[in-house]
Amino acid sequence: MTDQHGENPTEPAGEGTATPEGATPPPAATPPPSATPPPAPAAPQSGGSQYDFEQAKATLQGAHKFDLGILTAGLGALVASWLPFYTWSLSARGIGGASGSLSAWHGFFGWFGVLVALATSVAVALALFDVVKLPMPVHQIAVAGFGLAALCLILTLFIDPNGGCAGSSVLGISCDIGRGFGYWLALLAVLAGAGLSVLRMRESTGAAHTA
Repeated sequence: MTDQHGENPTEPAGEGTATPEGATPPPAATPPPSATPPPAPAAPQSGGSQYDFEQAKATLQGAHKFDLGILTAGLGALVASWLPFYTWSLSARGIGGASGSLSAWHGFFGWFGVLVALATSVAVALALFDVVKLPMPVHQIAVAGFGLAALCLILTLFIDPNGGCAGSSVLGISCDIGRGFGYWLALLAVLAGAGLSVLRMRESTGAAHTA
């Protein structure tokens, strides 16, 4: 019997037909990536110092003028201590003489008074910037500190450094010690700081009673 064309034809595998045995299945479809990317790690903050500077600047701009004067008084006394604080002159009969100057750091009451004034200004600055909590009102501390500093500088006017040699003369050699302009600038700065401290204390005390 002759085979007829078209009998039991081999149909091509179409869509939806089973995968032939031994064939590799197609890879599973991967889901599309998320449209929202993961958040990036936070960058380290680098503006802290700038912020602190701006905050300190704002604090100084809003500070009371008397407080700024107290800070300036302590710094002024420190600067003046390095200027000619003491003057000295030495002369020998028939030979000649010499003269010069010394800073406040050559006599106890001079440098101690300057350090007390500076420490008082630092205490006011710490309270102004709210760095530490002081055990008593800061302007009472300022009055006491500048008062002590003024007392030390007034004593410096009468007590020469290292024992002194004011007006002494031995074997035709005489010496003398005076006070230079650095001393007077330091004394003026300390007295100004004391006066401003008193005014500021009265003002703050009156404001507290009013409140």
